[in-house]
Amino acid sequence: MTDAPNRKEDVQRILDYAESVAKESRKALTVEFNQQHKGIAFSKVPKILQDSLLAWYGRRDKNLKLTFEQANSSRPGEVREIFVGESKKVRFKLHADAIFSLAGGTAESPSYLKELSVTVDRRAFPN
Repeated sequence: MTDAPNRKEDVQRILDYAESVAKESRKALTVEFNQQHKGIAFSKVPKILQDSLLAWYGRRDKNLKLTFEQANSSRPGEVREIFVGESKKVRFKLHADAIFSLAGGTAESPSYLKELSVTVDRRAFPN
């Protein structure tokens, strides 16, 4: 007979699962941006990325709750967003970092996704 997993093992198992879902979301959102959002004004990208990620997680797993925390697009063509994730009383940070090529030098320039990274900060924090 095996022992029930302790709290630390349970947290690691949930974080492993969150990481695998994050990799899946990166692939799905890359396809979505390349099909549906090609050439959108860069000024609209942070909101669309936020909405797309939240909607995708909502469809993918109702037990993985995601809440938007902050966005930063201080450099032209780059968007960094942070979300707080939660599953079974384990909380973690999810980082979405995107790099876009711009067809111009302004925030209204058409943009095209070059690279998207969605990662889990494995330092879980208590509720």
